[in-house]
Amino acid sequence: MMDLLTLFSATAAVALTSALALWLASIPLRDVSIIDMFFALIIVAITLTAFALAPAYNTLQWVLLAMVLLWALRITAHLIGRNWGHGEDPRYTKLRSWVNNERAFLWLSLRQVFLLQAVVLWLASLPVQVGLFAGTRQIGLLAMLGSLLWLLGLIVETVADAQLRRFRAQPENRGTVLCTGLWRYSRHPNYFGELCVWWGIWLVACEVPLGWLTVVGPLAYSYLVVNVTGQKTLDKKLAREKPGYAEYMARTSGLIPLPPRRR
Repeated sequence: MMDLLTLFSATAAVALTSALALWLASIPLRDVSIIDMFFALIIVAITLTAFALAPAYNTLQWVLLAMVLLWALRITAHLIGRNWGHGEDPRYTKLRSWVNNERAFLWLSLRQVFLLQAVVLWLASLPVQVGLFAGTRQIGLLAMLGSLLWLLGLIVETVADAQLRRFRAQPENRGTVLCTGLWRYSRHPNYFGELCVWWGIWLVACEVPLGWLTVVGPLAYSYLVVNVTGQKTLDKKLAREKPGYAEYMARTSGLIPLPPRRR
C-alpha cells in the first residue's frame, strides 16, 4: 500500500506540474484552449512516471504503455492540426466574461480549467498507473477484450475526425450539419471512440490485483467528456448556432452509434 501511495504522490505531482506549465504558457498567448491541444501530454507524463517507478517490466506493461502513447500521438496531432492558429476556443472566451479583469481571469482559469483537468486526467489515468506499477506476466481474456475495445475506439475516433475534417473543408457545408458516415448514427462518434479507448485500457488493467478498483478512472473521464467539456456543452452550442441541429438531435443518438430514429 505504501508503494502505491508513493506512486500516486509522484504522478499527482507530475499532473499538477504539467497543468501549471500549460497555464503559464497560456498567459502570454492569451489562449486558455491550449489545454485542449496538449491535455494528452499530461497523461503521457503520468504514464511515463508510473512506468519509470515500476519495480519490473513485462508484456502487459509494454502493452499499456503502447496504448497510451499511440492514443496520445494521434489525438495531439489531430488537435494541433485542427486548433493551431485559430485563436481561443469560444467556450474559454466566454469564461472571461465571468470576471472583471485579466488578473482575476488568470486565477479563474487556473482553478476552473487547468487544475480541474489535471485532477480529472489523473483520475482517468488510474488504470494505467496501477497496471504499470503492478503488472502481470499473463495476457488474459480481460486484456485481450480490452485491447480489442481500445482498437475499436481508436479506429472509430480516427475515422470520425477524418470525416468531420473533410466536411468542414468544403465551403458549401458551412453552417450545415454533418449527418453522413459515422455521424449518421451518433452525434459524437469521436467521443464514443475516445471513451472506448479508456474503458478498454481499464479492462486491460483489470488483469492486475486491485485493477478493477480503478474503474473511477473511466467513470471520471466519461463524466468529463459527456457533461463538462464534450457532448452536452457542444450540443447546446450547436443547437443555438446551426439551423437543423435540433432536428438532427431528435433523430440521432447522442453518443453510442444507433440507427437513426424515425421522425
